[in-house]
Amino acid sequence: MRNVFEWLGTKREKEILKHSGKHLEKVMETVNSLVEAMEYFVAQNEDKLRSSVSKVAQSEHEADLIRRELLMDLTAGEILPADRVDLSNFVTRLDSVADWAHTADRMLSLWTGKLPEQLKAPLLKFSRTAYESVERLKEVMDSIDTAAPKKILELCTDVESAEESADDQKRELMRLCLELNLDAGHLLVLHDLIEAVENISDAAEIVTDSIRMFAVQLDR
Repeated sequence: MRNVFEWLGTKREKEILKHSGKHLEKVMETVNSLVEAMEYFVAQNEDKLRSSVSKVAQSEHEADLIRRELLMDLTAGEILPADRVDLSNFVTRLDSVADWAHTADRMLSLWTGKLPEQLKAPLLKFSRTAYESVERLKEVMDSIDTAAPKKILELCTDVESAEESADDQKRELMRLCLELNLDAGHLLVLHDLIEAVENISDAAEIVTDSIRMFAVQLDR
């Protein structure tokens, strides 16, 4: 992972880094649109929910397009093959954050009928925690050019903390789902929705783990 970190911080690859920043912004937009969709889901506003779900899908598609362009840039650039593999993995892992947001919005679209009142606040908090993990990831990415390795590690820990909060919230949501004695169809949709939202935070942590591994090496 050393080469990934060096690539993200070198002037020689400035244009690719700039493009990668645009990718992250689109990923964040995708997750933010999911939070908006969750708000309308909780409010049971079907018209606005459909509109927000469409925004999630559109942003995820645009993130995919940027990912493809980045991968093309990597094949065209003067980058060693081993480095290219690391960078391709990095871009793909970042893109998976948006993929999971899109998976979650599909689950929102499958729900029919009223949402139990007990689930409304926890679901909304859960989605906001997922977005928080992506915000913390952006702070890590923004720090790469200027911050010392120790500072980068601290920021990576913030992403991990958000992911741990998401884990706790997931357990509470699963417990609530079981207590509500929902029918099999609704229970399945909620299970897949909760898993997808949690995977947003998990994916963000996986991206920061790539950066953390090299920051430790730099600080020796």
